[in-house]
Amino acid sequence: AAREKGRSKRTTSASGVTAHRHCSVCWAPIPLKAEPPICSDQECEATYGKREASRKRLTFMLYLFPAIAILLAILTAA
Repeated sequence: AAREKGRSKRTTSASGVTAHRHCSVCWAPIPLKAEPPICSDQECEATYGKREASRKRLTFMLYLFPAIAILLAILTAA
């Protein structure tokens, strides 16, 4: 709260900066509607692809391992 009090209340039109977002890899400014949120650099595309694959794999594992543990608990209790 105290930190936000010190911030100036400038709007984007007053500062001269257009609305944008940043590449999730190199943090370069990109348009708001860019999807996926990366710039056009090939290296950023490759890095983003690897991160997405890793994220999907992790999500799958986070659901799979507890399911296996529950299944084993049910089978050993019977």
